[in-house]
Amino acid sequence: MFAPDDGTRAAALLRARLHLALESVTEEWHWYQREQSSLLRVWLHFRHALVLRLHCTGDLLHLQESVPGGSYDMGEYGEGRVGPAQAPSLLTKYVGSRLRDATLIRESSTEPSVGGVLLSFDAGDLTVASSADEWLITTDELPPDAAPHHHIETMTITGRPWPRR
Repeated sequence: MFAPDDGTRAAALLRARLHLALESVTEEWHWYQREQSSLLRVWLHFRHALVLRLHCTGDLLHLQESVPGGSYDMGEYGEGRVGPAQAPSLLTKYVGSRLRDATLIRESSTEPSVGGVLLSFDAGDLTVASSADEWLITTDELPPDAAPHHHIETMTITGRPWPRR
């Protein structure tokens, strides 16, 4: 169970990592019958900061400081494999790059909540969001099918306008 986040916690966690380099990315995947099935969690390892875990549920993206666990067996339901992100994962493109800014993506419910983040790295922008229990990880903004459920804040966490002009 996750505590609701109106954006205050997510913004604080991201502000603590501003101007830090992303050293590595860890992913947890569900495997079933020897095939990679679905991405479960992502951990971003920034230099000089605690590891940041991203986890999606429904249309919400949860951020918290947490170290990755190990791989595990789920019996007849498969296994969870935890390890370094590998190409073709888009996340690998940003390893070695500094986080310059971030913008919260709001989930469109009556309660203010975080549905994703748009991370601005030296290497470019990365959108990470959750929609209907599915990860949206792209170098672009939100895809059209996610736009009705989410909206990007007009100000970044550093107080700059979004979109950039």
